[in-house]
Amino acid sequence: MPDAPPPCPRGSDPHVVRNGATHSRVPSFRGRGCGRRFVAAPRKGPVPDADQAAVERMRAERLSLRAVARITGRSRSWLQGFVNHRYRRRTPHAPGRRENSPAT
Repeated sequence: MPDAPPPCPRGSDPHVVRNGATHSRVPSFRGRGCGRRFVAAPRKGPVPDADQAAVERMRAERLSLRAVARITGRSRSWLQGFVNHRYRRRTPHAPGRRENSPAT
């Protein structure tokens, strides 16, 4: 009898189906309740809060992304996505037309 698929990490939903394989031929699964795609034993996990705080401190010291990537061992693409996400959260933006000031 084949091994039972792992529960969904998002909601621990036991209703999981096999969903093909990743580009590296690792079997992937999909949670039927939430639709999340995942693998049973991922090679990488989420980045710890301590590492995220270290990246923020380095960026506050105005270190380049390339230097931060070398120091922390994280990929430059992850760092760029992290910095972009933090920037969007902290920068208020109200899209729409700019109001023109009345002519004097």
